[in-house]
Amino acid sequence: MFICAGEFLTGSNYMFRGTSYFARFPHMTATVLYFAIIRNFFSNPLIAIRIINIVLSMFNIILLYMISKEIFKDEKKSFWVLLISALYPPMILYSNVYCSENLAMPLLLLSVLMFFKSINNKQNLLYLCLSGIFLSLSHLFRPNGYVFIIAYIMYLFLYFKENITVKLKNILVVLASFIVPFVLFSTLLIKLNITEYPLWHGTEPPSISMLKGTNIASGGKWNEEDFKVFHDCDENYEKADKKAKEIIKERLINTPKLELFKFYVSKFSNFWNNGSFAGDYWSEAGLDEAYNKEDYLKMLGKENGNMTIRISEEGVFYIQSFYIILLALSYVGLYKNKSKRKNLIDLLYILFGGMSLQLLLIEAQDRYSYPLSWIFIILAMTAFNPKENEEALDYD
Repeated sequence: MFICAGEFLTGSNYMFRGTSYFARFPHMTATVLYFAIIRNFFSNPLIAIRIINIVLSMFNIILLYMISKEIFKDEKKSFWVLLISALYPPMILYSNVYCSENLAMPLLLLSVLMFFKSINNKQNLLYLCLSGIFLSLSHLFRPNGYVFIIAYIMYLFLYFKENITVKLKNILVVLASFIVPFVLFSTLLIKLNITEYPLWHGTEPPSISMLKGTNIASGGKWNEEDFKVFHDCDENYEKADKKAKEIIKERLINTPKLELFKFYVSKFSNFWNNGSFAGDYWSEAGLDEAYNKEDYLKMLGKENGNMTIRISEEGVFYIQSFYIILLALSYVGLYKNKSKRKNLIDLLYILFGGMSLQLLLIEAQDRYSYPLSWIFIILAMTAFNPKENEEALDYD
């Protein structure tokens, strides 16, 4: 993305056209344009991006503190969320990664914060509108908006006792505020002759990603066999889509049910068993991968890429221990509060279920679950006894 951003500044837009990488996966278009802006205004853009990442990461900590206050209405718990967030390994590690997740995360958290504020203020329409807008902006960088908007709609529909007219009004407000900015931005890019197709319609069908996600031999990850399907179909959208669906159907029908069950259980656990959410790998990748190592070092003003400490090796025990404690507390909280209903915290469980379902359907990558990694910090706090009536919400 960073390299293509430099080429875009020279007037080239091939990377967004035809069947080039970003035309096939248009959800990364906004990040390329962001990198282009940074490269245009800063003499050392890599350092500038890293500083911005750090600032955004600190902003995430504040947002999580504010979200926890909306949920728990408890200053002590909110303070612990603030402290844990500041020490949370993936949020530290991703500050060193040049990726779209750093831009998507604060916008996602702002969306969730506005949604909770709306709920705590009698479904205030302004907050609902802001929630949808921030979610739309986040969706420009990472395609997780569909999961969040469905979760919002489910929450508004299932957790309130208003008549259907009021429910539909609230749902339409958040839905429209999510869709409209995204469509407008996509249309603007086409009008400016930057992109060729809408951001929601890549030239490679989503079924190719789903095809990779059903490959048992590769663990549902990227593999040469499924990657070649698009090219074997002459990079034709309809032909590739049809072929991918045929193979998916064949795999699901012909694979023994027990083997299929084990595969999806393993795939699910792999999404959530890495305490760094691949942040350790991606923070080191720029100094390890030969195709961009020379450019990367040159921009940083370095002659070699030797690392004093490899977090992916020396830091594994700390990272996994930290994460296991959070997971354990999250499960304790779920058990202790299993009889409770109508809590704001339930939205996080809905989001977790929705994100897990999305990830089960597509190609597996550890970093795909990072945008929801923050929920375990808040869920861990449910293990501790709440104040009287703390989380009980009256939605009548």
